[in-house]
Amino acid sequence: MLYRNWEELARIHVAYLRLNAGRFPTDARLANLIGELTMRSDQFATMWATGEVSDCTTGDMYLQHPTVGTVTVAYQVWLQPDSPGHRLEIYTPNDASSAGAVKLLAQSARTRRSACGQGSESL
Repeated sequence: MLYRNWEELARIHVAYLRLNAGRFPTDARLANLIGELTMRSDQFATMWATGEVSDCTTGDMYLQHPTVGTVTVAYQVWLQPDSPGHRLEIYTPNDASSAGAVKLLAQSARTRRSACGQGSESL
């Protein structure tokens, strides 16, 4: 599993989905997504039934990447009051080991792009 704190992040994001469902009550696609998730996932249905509503603006992600191993990052989301549909998400490694792992992943992505004929300027 990529997210070592999957349960916590899932709960946070289900609460965020509920927040958006309240913001956009006439969005049929969103309502269909929530209905489908509720029908197909007992875990989602249980989390949805709590009625929790929140915005996910800061936190930590504990990752287990198949190539670089354990990575821990902090995330922060800046919301744009003048443009409610836009947000800026920043992820910062929490320690030197995680920073090294992120650098390795970035180098690997650049290498793959170069091998496919895409320049690093598109990153």
